[in-house]
Amino acid sequence: MDILNVENIRKSFRNNISFGKEEVLRDLSLFAGEGEILGFLGPNGAGKTTTIKIIVGLIRPDSGKVRILGNSVSDRRTRRLIGFLPENPFFYPHLTLEEFLIFCGKMSGMKGKMLKVRMESMIDKVGLARHKKKRLSTFSKGMIQRAGLAQAVIHDPDLLILDEPFSGLDPLGRKMVRDFLLELKDRGKTIFFSSHILSDMEALCDRASIIREGVIVKNVGLDELFIMGEGKVEITARGYPECMAGEINQYADSVQRSGDETFIVVNRQEYVRSLIQHLLNNGAEILRVAGVQPSLEEIFVSEVAAVENGNQKTTTGEIPRVETSV
Repeated sequence: MDILNVENIRKSFRNNISFGKEEVLRDLSLFAGEGEILGFLGPNGAGKTTTIKIIVGLIRPDSGKVRILGNSVSDRRTRRLIGFLPENPFFYPHLTLEEFLIFCGKMSGMKGKMLKVRMESMIDKVGLARHKKKRLSTFSKGMIQRAGLAQAVIHDPDLLILDEPFSGLDPLGRKMVRDFLLELKDRGKTIFFSSHILSDMEALCDRASIIREGVIVKNVGLDELFIMGEGKVEITARGYPECMAGEINQYADSVQRSGDETFIVVNRQEYVRSLIQHLLNNGAEILRVAGVQPSLEEIFVSEVAAVENGNQKTTTGEIPRVETSV
């Protein structure tokens, strides 16, 4: 069963300059299942934050539906199943961290000893135990971000919505948040988050949806990165004469050297066997042959560039798989 289901969302806002309406989201659909981490990618102005505000019920779509565990997000009982961290959180600065989390817990219907135990546990999880009695006004941006994550999970929600959760965090803070999110995933929680830090997204997500100009232009499973090499193969050889490098340029996307080693990315698999034989015939030693997989960043840049060049491809529903072999 899908924990989060967004169906055919459209949203327009009034343009203050032309006094007309500008469509921000156009027939947007996405879903996330139990225990799944779904990444949400897009350039600035693509509609990510608007989508997130619609999912958590802060604004209403012009058309379409958002369902959490099969129920409408407009239902107050459904909203209690959601934990939310906005992109630029602002909390009551005069409260200490303890006071703030107790306030958030009570707003979510928690009370008594259970709330206090949960509050202490979440403060430990986000690494702020030494600061729990300090006022939020003294917190750095990274500490506010950690406090925001703690308030988002204080009531043990089934669905976590995070808008740029790694913003302002140092490397240790990013690792702590990654580990915490993976722990929540292992407990069956569903996590939907946007981020511009694609390395973190690649390390965490089961799938990613790429949005451009209010439209989902690509859905990709992160496990598919290992089979989406488009037939490219990297060959590492030692001892190939540098003066002969020009003979293989027509078969390669790139040829690079480091000391006595040559790194060749072959653009078509049918060239691999002949190229290996050529290297061996010229005294080279083959050290490694491996398929080349694209990074999430490369896929993202490729999809955004395709739209800018007028070659937009909108994909919804089941994620296509591209099988390759080396």
